[in-house]
Amino acid sequence: MKTKLYIISPCRSEDIWRKRRATFVLPKMSLAILAALTPERFDVNVTDELVDDVDFDFPADLVALSTNSSNAKRAYEIAGIFRGKGASVIMGGIHPSVMPEEVLLHADSLLIGEAEEMWPMILEDFLSGKLKQRYCCESYPDPSRIPSGKWDLIHQRRYYVPRTFQASRGCPYGCSFCSSTQFFGTQLRCRPIGQVVAELRDYREKIAVFIDDNIAGHPAYAKELFRAMKPLKQRWVAQASIDIARDSELLRLAAESGCAGLLIGFESINPLNSGDVKKIRKREQYEELIKEIRTHGIGVHGSFIFGFDHDTPETFDSTVEFVQRNRLEVANYCKLTPFPGTRLFETMSEEGRILHRDWEKYDRYNIVYAPKKISSEELHRKTAEAYRKTYAVSSILGRMPAQLQNLLPYLAINVSYRLGAKRLSSS
Repeated sequence: MKTKLYIISPCRSEDIWRKRRATFVLPKMSLAILAALTPERFDVNVTDELVDDVDFDFPADLVALSTNSSNAKRAYEIAGIFRGKGASVIMGGIHPSVMPEEVLLHADSLLIGEAEEMWPMILEDFLSGKLKQRYCCESYPDPSRIPSGKWDLIHQRRYYVPRTFQASRGCPYGCSFCSSTQFFGTQLRCRPIGQVVAELRDYREKIAVFIDDNIAGHPAYAKELFRAMKPLKQRWVAQASIDIARDSELLRLAAESGCAGLLIGFESINPLNSGDVKKIRKREQYEELIKEIRTHGIGVHGSFIFGFDHDTPETFDSTVEFVQRNRLEVANYCKLTPFPGTRLFETMSEEGRILHRDWEKYDRYNIVYAPKKISSEELHRKTAEAYRKTYAVSSILGRMPAQLQNLLPYLAINVSYRLGAKRLSSS
């Protein structure tokens, strides 16, 4: 009889962005990769609680919980239920990696760091009855050892796309608030191009989504990747630094390979915040580079964070004006969140500005620290106002993309954000 493994990504029931069977939810690659790393002698069940209910009747021998800070409380609840049924529980992800002592109060074992090199050994130890309390990945895994995910175990049709892609891990910027950098490091690690292209070749959907922190972080690699992708005629979207537009060849190759849109983490257009945001550029540089990207037929989605120490009420208004003037197709506004393990969390803890450690509220939408130049109430109100202005009908019409093929996705995303803005305003 096979040993039963249950891989779960928990989700808070009150999550304001919880959207069962909704359009713009992405499947979690960590679940698919963990399943792919598991040998055949295990019977594997996988649940993303964002789109499915946890099956507490599954007779699990071992439960693996993919845990971040905001879902940690729910992970502890799930762990308690399965441990009560006699299962062993291991937790991995960003939160266990930075809060190991807390996590071990709720789990039999934890994995610190990435899973690729440690997971087979963990499973062997479990089968032999020698499961350790801690497993620590001492170095970053060789990117050539990152497998293709076992996506067939995931309820694919409940997502915007049935799977996601990854060409690299890591980000060189090291912004103070970034938990991804703490987990994946500042050294960019690139997967073999042939492996990435082979995964794309087997993909049959209209749009492919890359989850890299910066698809163009290694320009020479990105150029080679885009050249290899061009014959596939696959439209794709990804995150990238605005600096992609500084290299005309790189941007041209991205467009030729099928790039439909880029999510740019502007974070802040306030130059005084450069101590926290390591990639801030002058506003006129931003505008020139955005224009260059749009000239190549690539849509620009902007991500912004409000609540840095130099932000004032004017910051919100100028950011919305920036979005509208540059006709960004989408703008996402988050509240600054000092995630555990980040430099920002350590600094604010030393300053006595952390309000509480209710991890469920560490979600980029609740306010968990004391801002400096604005009140918490103003931060909440002005963020909601920024969403309302950006997703007003007049703003949506004013930012319409020039490319007809981008029109329907643009309208769908903007209507979704408009509905979300209404929910934020009423909360």
